[in-house]
Amino acid sequence: MTEKNPERLFQQLDDVVAEIIDRFASEGHGTARVIETLQDVLAKRQLAYDRDPDPADEPIEEPSNDWPGADKPSNRDGEL
Repeated sequence: MTEKNPERLFQQLDDVVAEIIDRFASEGHGTARVIETLQDVLAKRQLAYDRDPDPADEPIEEPSNDWPGADKPSNRDGEL
């Protein structure tokens, strides 16, 4: 298993964020506006993470078959 390097993570994320800022600023959104919006996005993601750190661990609710037509045969071919 490789050791996690926080400096490397920082540099990689910094590079990606710089690319995002560049992309949206060059589309006319303005650097300051892009940075502000990124801060809002990160704050939203932090709140979601605080509420549920791993949503993939949640059980998936299967749909029930207790609606009125669930036991009736299909009418795909016009037959009942």
